[in-house]
Amino acid sequence: MVTLAALTDHDLPHEERAHAFLAQARLRNEAPALAPVLAARGVGPYRGYNEVLGEIEHLVAQGYRAHPIGRSVEGEPIIALHLGQEPRGTLARATVILSGVHPMEWIGVETNLRVLQRLAETDLRDRAVIAIPLVNPDGFRRVDKSLRAGRRRFIRHNARGVDLNRNFDSRWGRLGLVQRLLGNLFHPGSAPASEPEVESIAHHLSVCRVDRALSLHSFGGAVLYPLASSTRPVHDVMEHRAWATRMARACDPRKPYKAASCARWAKGITAGGLELDWFHERHGAVSFLIECSRGGRSLRPSRLFDPFAWFNPPRPDREADAIANAVTPFVRGDLP
Repeated sequence: MVTLAALTDHDLPHEERAHAFLAQARLRNEAPALAPVLAARGVGPYRGYNEVLGEIEHLVAQGYRAHPIGRSVEGEPIIALHLGQEPRGTLARATVILSGVHPMEWIGVETNLRVLQRLAETDLRDRAVIAIPLVNPDGFRRVDKSLRAGRRRFIRHNARGVDLNRNFDSRWGRLGLVQRLLGNLFHPGSAPASEPEVESIAHHLSVCRVDRALSLHSFGGAVLYPLASSTRPVHDVMEHRAWATRMARACDPRKPYKAASCARWAKGITAGGLELDWFHERHGAVSFLIECSRGGRSLRPSRLFDPFAWFNPPRPDREADAIANAVTPFVRGDLP
């Protein structure tokens, strides 16, 4: 048995450290299933923080290799799951999948987990997949606690009040006029990668050959590609457009998602510090940010004034399945 003292023992193999990190996190955050609470609230059957950690443990049992890459501000584990070739320090090309950057956007987390379930039995050949299902565990926990307490709160940041999707080292601190007027809603932090969650990701991927990246957000029904910080086209815009169009149609064949550069989709509200641009500029990756689903729009009072319901559709299984089908060919390295 791995003891609490072993959590600080960096000589342990990463598998044992990851198991210990997850086990301790689950003990600290024990709670009953969240779905019954959400059903009474008129929200879809999403899984709470402890349940998501349990699903990560299940994926490890299916063959994923868990790497504890850091801790959040409040000490929660940040776990990267590896599948396929070993990506660190090798020539293997890697696809990275992030979710849970913004803590309200649980459909992105469910979609990430659904993609990983599909890939577990896939031959990735010479490709590696690196997935970080919960980039912002502190924020995700706060949403979980808020839901259980019956509160309706909008939560966007990490425990230090930083928007992690403005904290990456790519044109950091560049915010458009609208975002500057909104003040701390888009607070980028004190410096690039000032937050332990972002720093952990940057450090872990620094010796990986990342050529594809996918970040799963919500909502808006869009497949977005670089740049977010400028309306000028990137040099490989044609490859980005081809993949964006293919995935946008597959996400919802009846009403395809919008496929566009992020800055143009946001109607001129440009911003720096996004992971979308960071993957493209720092790693040379073909990079996408998917606004999963079109949210949970409804005129029902129970949902109309509920921020969680704005971001998350009432039928997460259906939405996660459709988006997972759409993005899996990109993740596993297929041609556009």
